Amino acid sequence: MVRGKLEMELEAVQFFKNLSDETRFRILVLLREMGELCVYHLCIALEQPQTKISRHLAMLKKGGLLQNRKEGKWVFYRLSSQASPWVMQIIESVWSNQYQLIDSMINKLILVEFPV
Repeated sequence: MVRGKLEMELEAVQFFKNLSDETRFRILVLLREMGELCVYHLCIALEQPQTKISRHLAMLKKGGLLQNRKEGKWVFYRLSSQASPWVMQIIESVWSNQYQLIDSMINKLILVEFPV
């Protein structure tokens, strides 16, 4: 099925709105690097409270950029396999130029374990 021009334009506008926020930008870059993370680890890596991270995750999921799965009390997020190819190309391009940002976020996760 061919999508309408208006629908594709709205998708592009929503994507760039999501990318324009620093927290959402960092979430996308970190998930591209790590594959999948739970909310707890995103809070540690981004040094943000759970309420703020959850709000941004909900916006990214609503925009079709993330998928999640629940495992017990943990919710894990990853980039959506349903995202448009052009969206994934932009995320890939942004990710490939963010080494220092990625390293600083990952270093915060190195010694972190799940709380019991």
